[in-house]
Amino acid sequence: MKHFAAALAVVAALAVSAYAAQDAPQMPPHPGGGFMHDGGRGIIKMSEELGLSAEQKRSVAQILKESREQGKALRESMRKAMDGMHAVMDSAPGDETAVRKAAQVVSKAGEELAVHAGKVKARIDGVLTQEQKVKLAQLKQERKDKFKDSFQDKGRKLDEWIDQTLKS
Repeated sequence: MKHFAAALAVVAALAVSAYAAQDAPQMPPHPGGGFMHDGGRGIIKMSEELGLSAEQKRSVAQILKESREQGKALRESMRKAMDGMHAVMDSAPGDETAVRKAAQVVSKAGEELAVHAGKVKARIDGVLTQEQKVKLAQLKQERKDKFKDSFQDKGRKLDEWIDQTLKS
């Protein structure tokens, strides 16, 4: 079960990281500090933080527009796969074969979504100057560090709760 939980965490991370810049208010922010989340607010913030020119903004907007329909379909596929896996986990949590099969569907959907997001990111990276790419890498690392600290803090709190609960 530990391997399944680890695999599920990887799949979930893939899904979140691959989530493109639209229709995302119900999704959490990308743990690595990506800008392609949060209903597009991340991409808007990125354009401000990197000081994109008007032409660069138009290019990024065009890339996002062109990728929007495919991204929407892939996100819907991912949502359905996750719903299916949750249904299996709720109805047959001890059925390892069923859980593995459902997790494989999620994994495949996450893979397709990640590939799509990677292609979109590569196109956007092609619009940036070298200086903007360096700045973007710095911003992403800062966000990643902040997420890691927050994640570790939550893990410590859970560990403390477990220890306290088991002592009583």
